[in-house]
Amino acid sequence: MSDIKKNAVVLIPAYKPDERLIELTRELIGEGLRVMLVDDGGKQPFAHIFDACRELGAVVAVHAVNQGKGRALKTGINACLNTWPDITGIVTADADGQHTPKDILRLIDALEQHPGTLVLGSREFTGDVPFKSRWGNKITRFVYALASGVHVSDTQTGLRALPRESLEQMITIDGEKYEYEMNVLLKLRDMHLGVTEVPIETIYIDDNAGSHFNPVRDALRIYMVIFKYLFSSITSFAVDYLLYWACLLLKFPPLVSYALARIVSSQVNYNLNKHTVFSGRGGRYSMVKYYALAVVQGVIGAGLVQWLPGVIPIPAAVIKIPVDIALFCISYFIQRDFVFDK
Repeated sequence: MSDIKKNAVVLIPAYKPDERLIELTRELIGEGLRVMLVDDGGKQPFAHIFDACRELGAVVAVHAVNQGKGRALKTGINACLNTWPDITGIVTADADGQHTPKDILRLIDALEQHPGTLVLGSREFTGDVPFKSRWGNKITRFVYALASGVHVSDTQTGLRALPRESLEQMITIDGEKYEYEMNVLLKLRDMHLGVTEVPIETIYIDDNAGSHFNPVRDALRIYMVIFKYLFSSITSFAVDYLLYWACLLLKFPPLVSYALARIVSSQVNYNLNKHTVFSGRGGRYSMVKYYALAVVQGVIGAGLVQWLPGVIPIPAAVIKIPVDIALFCISYFIQRDFVFDK
């Protein structure tokens, strides 16, 4: 048995589990794996499930009240580090029977083959897949790729292998419920982690009825995390456009109006992007790179605002909208991948 497998831990957060958790625990321990369970406030009606798992050899951390999957995962990671100082990695799995011991072992193997990466057990979403799972994943992976520049095929998988060097940082990531797993993906660059995907079996039991994922409530939590990437630009755009209109009303030429508005809004945008959107990353040269981009973007934008009204019969105040939308799309990707990249 390799050191990775011998010293890896399978972490399973569980809220009101059934007998399937006992069977999964038995199989994992039979494979020689360490198992950490988190009882996320199921209380007395489910205590016998966790007692049976303890008898099999699992360690159980207990929440007195339900605190959500994100908090349960962080509790479990912390407990793993305290219980097994020689830990080499953690595989997180769900308690409802969707993740098989075979696939869990495959992720441990992938963790050994791809050190320093987050390994995702990615479902293929073929065949009879519940509607909310198929389309929820399609939408989320598209928005996630747009927000982060990282392309993964299954953003919602709960089967993940976390390398040892990332565990302390995993505990500090925001999120108490299902949004935590999306936050982890959004923090990959900050943690200097690559990502590897391993195809796994797609299992839905009773049309995924055992899942505690609420497709409306919890999806909103996930998307609110992603849409903070857009908040900064919308705020800056509002500042920029209002100042531009004010300058035009004061009879400044369109070129001067555009330049003055852009100077103010760029400072607003830089600080929001650096500290709110990109979590302070980018290093000491981020402002230099940002303003180099802003100068190029400003010259192009001002030129288009000055030139286009002579070509297209549209007022300068109106033509600024499509000009800025086009420049925003280009600027966003440059900021994400260059200006505020670690």
